[in-house]
Amino acid sequence: MQTSGNLKASLLEQISSGAIGIPAMVWHEFKELYPDQADKLEPYVSATIRMGKRAYMAKAGSIAEKLNSGFNAGPYDSGLEIQIAAIASVEKRPILTSASQLGRYKKMACGAVDLDSWLKQ
Repeated sequence: MQTSGNLKASLLEQISSGAIGIPAMVWHEFKELYPDQADKLEPYVSATIRMGKRAYMAKAGSIAEKLNSGFNAGPYDSGLEIQIAAIASVEKRPILTSASQLGRYKKMACGAVDLDSWLKQ
């Protein structure tokens, strides 16, 4: 909503083409938290990435073990970040996130970039 028309069109094209991958659990949470925005974005989300691959699960376990955290850090933590990090690590893709989350993903030893930095690249 805060992007220019050209930037918004470019981002939507990248989502639609799969250049920006969306993990299924992220999409599900987004739909729950922002149903109106999700309705507008849904036509552009051609596919989501599911955690079903063994490689993703093995990597998630490895990350959790390395952090010595288990999958859930607390009662409201679904382990979502570890799953995202696992997918990104296996697929060798960066995580597009907020500046406030960069440190958390760096602890998981996976590439992450905040939106502003990514746009400047």
